[in-house]
Amino acid sequence: MIPGLCRDVAARVRCFVREFVAERIDRDDLFRGTGRAYIQLAKEQPHLYKIFILHRREGISSLEDLYRAEADSGTAGLLADKLGISAEQARQLHLNMLIYTIGIGTVFSVTTPGISADEIYGQQESAYEAFLNQAMGGKERK
Repeated sequence: MIPGLCRDVAARVRCFVREFVAERIDRDDLFRGTGRAYIQLAKEQPHLYKIFILHRREGISSLEDLYRAEADSGTAGLLADKLGISAEQARQLHLNMLIYTIGIGTVFSVTTPGISADEIYGQQESAYEAFLNQAMGGKERK
């Protein structure tokens, strides 16, 4: 396949994904809402989701590189403020959920006849609670 065409398609898909997620997130719970929107994308547009997830990412040699390339730079700060945790704890929570959502979304987009969205959302919520507990060092939330 023509490398330029692949880059162009991946760029168009990234734009579509940004718009798709922005239209569907819960403004009262941006973090969870974004994860749910990605799962909704995997359900409604599995082929575009696969292109989005599986396109070649240049210059990525660590999870930190992936985080810088894929995550919104302000999310960790918003999480830290909302949850009463440090910026580093929030960044780790965000990275964990980024990795988890990519993985569970990929499973969701390639299964037939398909796992129910409710089951996926429940699993995503369980992962969030576990990662949040880890980020907080096992302490109760405020």
